[in-house]
Amino acid sequence: MLPFTAVFDSGVGGLTVLRALAQRCPRERFGYFGDNANAPYGNRSPEEIERLAFAAFRRLACHPLKAAVVACNTVTAVCVEKLRAAFSFPVFGVEPAVRPAVLRGGKVLLLATRATLESARVRALLAKTGGCVRAHCPARLAGEIEKNIFSLARADVEGCLAPLSRGGYDAVVLGCTHYVFVKERIEKALGCPAFDGNVGTADHFAASMNICSKITKKEGAIAPFFLGKAAKHNKNVYFSLK
Repeated sequence: MLPFTAVFDSGVGGLTVLRALAQRCPRERFGYFGDNANAPYGNRSPEEIERLAFAAFRRLACHPLKAAVVACNTVTAVCVEKLRAAFSFPVFGVEPAVRPAVLRGGKVLLLATRATLESARVRALLAKTGGCVRAHCPARLAGEIEKNIFSLARADVEGCLAPLSRGGYDAVVLGCTHYVFVKERIEKALGCPAFDGNVGTADHFAASMNICSKITKKEGAIAPFFLGKAAKHNKNVYFSLK
């Protein structure tokens, strides 16, 4: 097997990051591994999240990896530094796009899982914003998206956001990669633009790995491939993305 960059998430959420990576680095070989059987991670304890993430990385490390991208805000928040210390290849994470939302001005809402919001990493991030960011965990939202991924109209997005509908927010930050699947519905429900960290993650990865985004007629884009028991499912979801 040729060397490749692994993209890891607890389920289908990271496929939105994979898309951004593939668009930014069309000649890079990406292999996606989703731990769908244990998704979502966001309501689990930090110890359990760390155990699941390390189990996944040990499997991935059996392959010839150039790097790995943790396409999960929860895993990034809870244990990305420990993953970097434990494995010899570069490990990238995805961060909530708080800064661009704050720079826009006004009242900002961060939506994320319980584990993400309780992490020291995100608490430190929010402490730098001067109190203009309110954080909220829509506890059921990631699970609603995961289980209804091929029929997202059934996902109770508005119900999950009902307590926030009259908050008067100027921007919302999507601190879970699952939420990107329903970005437009979140914007409509809250009446403000939504920011996510996917493009920023792809740009940071490309710059750090010194990857050129140009392709030629002779060298077209390389399609991602999929690993693990949920490979077929995740492949179908990925190629259904608009």
